[in-house]
Amino acid sequence: MIHVVQSRALDVPMPEKQKDDGGAGRAHERGHPLLWLSGLWVLPLLAVFYWFFPDTAMLRIGVAAGAALLAPMPALLYASRQRKYLQERLAQAEELAEQLKLQLETVRYRTARLREELQVADRQARLSHQLTLLGQFTAGFMHEFNNPLAIVAGRLEVLLEERKDDPSLCADLQQMLNEARYMGNIARTLLQALRRERGGEVFDASDPQKALGEAVAAFRSEAKDLQVHLVEELAEVPRVDVPEHVVGEVIRGLLSNALQALQGRPDATVWARLEPYRTAGAKVVVKVEDNGPGVPESIRDHLFEPFITQGNGRERLGLGLFLAASLLDMYDGRIRYETREGGGACFVVELPPARFTRSQPYHWFAGGVTE
Repeated sequence: MIHVVQSRALDVPMPEKQKDDGGAGRAHERGHPLLWLSGLWVLPLLAVFYWFFPDTAMLRIGVAAGAALLAPMPALLYASRQRKYLQERLAQAEELAEQLKLQLETVRYRTARLREELQVADRQARLSHQLTLLGQFTAGFMHEFNNPLAIVAGRLEVLLEERKDDPSLCADLQQMLNEARYMGNIARTLLQALRRERGGEVFDASDPQKALGEAVAAFRSEAKDLQVHLVEELAEVPRVDVPEHVVGEVIRGLLSNALQALQGRPDATVWARLEPYRTAGAKVVVKVEDNGPGVPESIRDHLFEPFITQGNGRERLGLGLFLAASLLDMYDGRIRYETREGGGACFVVELPPARFTRSQPYHWFAGGVTE
């Protein structure tokens, strides 16, 4: 881009103008001695007049005075023309200077843009390298992590069978088994998100109401300890074409961030809601809102990038939102940030509805749901 601007700047026909200036200078050098002789044009006229009127002294004086006044006329005409020519050349020079100045500003602007783009490309290259290393590390870690997790899950299943006569203990064991299975699902999906591949995964359409309810239930105790009011608002929506553990992980991550941002704030409240589903085929919308400080404008454009650090709290981003966005992207879902009315933050999660399932027949997509 710089080369294009510079070539345009050099397209100004400078050699021709220099040639014109040189021709004008040579003409000026040739005309300068003639200016001293230009006044002699009246002498032949005076000679003719004196020849025909030899005895009229007063008339001769008057004619001589008139001739003296008319003698510099060629020089004056030449000077006037030169003055006009120089004014035109000055105007052309000023116009050329403005054009060059404008082109210089354009070069500077585009150079700055190229420098910024180069910095962004360099940052993305370094980030890609970091993610590659992180993916390699995570793959090895998850391999070692899944083995003891599978042992724990298997042992919990055995304990459930052995202690089936103790309902209270079985409830706790079942909850632990569910969490262990959830961790295993997230570990498997996390690898896919880091590798940006969905693979040949087969799953059932999930119920957003169930995923939201379980996520909220998992944070009830923590919210109570932090003196944060956790509000759950559910609505009737179709199943979504996203694994249930992915929906739950995204909502849990958003709830965890909201609780951290609300620590020590009076009247702290977090809303986890499912938007009513009214339009056939539209995305199912989940919102997690809070009345905290919100997200600073300086990092809103980088919310879903990894390792953005500009301070503490919500100015410090790790992998949470990046992984949430990556997971949803694998299943044609989306996540975005909105400023909440009255202050605070609002994260909007859009999930694709499942087309046809046994429990959600065609009417969800033919006519939608109306109130």
